[in-house]
Amino acid sequence: MSESITAENKEQNRKKPPLSRCRIAGEILAGLAVAVLVLFVAFYVFRILAIPGELGEHGIGTVVMLLMFAFFAFPILYGPASAIGVYLVGSRGKQTGSFLSTLGWGFLAGLLPIVMLGVSLLNLTRGLPASVGSVLVAALALGLLIPPIGATYGFNLTRRYRSKPKEDVETDSSDQEE
Repeated sequence: MSESITAENKEQNRKKPPLSRCRIAGEILAGLAVAVLVLFVAFYVFRILAIPGELGEHGIGTVVMLLMFAFFAFPILYGPASAIGVYLVGSRGKQTGSFLSTLGWGFLAGLLPIVMLGVSLLNLTRGLPASVGSVLVAALALGLLIPPIGATYGFNLTRRYRSKPKEDVETDSSDQEE
């Protein structure tokens, strides 16, 4: 199961660490865990600062404030937080990658669930056959997974060894002797 994935040519395989299914799954799960934790903490702080009293006593104003939190805090916090989780797992061991690439892809992927939810809700208002529950469940499931997957993609685009592998160092020194 943890065998390497050969999606690159042999030249790239010598310069980059091999892709591992377990490592990719770990990056995605770590990105998901860190992002959900950050989102819960941010929601709790927002709830304390913006909505005094019990959550149910304010009616529709509470719902509007929570939707505002979701639309503004999700892309700002969730994508970068998932990128941090992905980078922490991805840079363990002998390999590393670009933090800026991981952060950029995580942030861009964090914008996609907002667009998906908007399109889904727009389709509901036009009377297309879909239940609100199924749309929200699909948007939530995909919305939570897309930013960590994007951050994982960004990290693995730029992954490399921390230092040259021993076999490359030996071939470089033998080339210089000749």
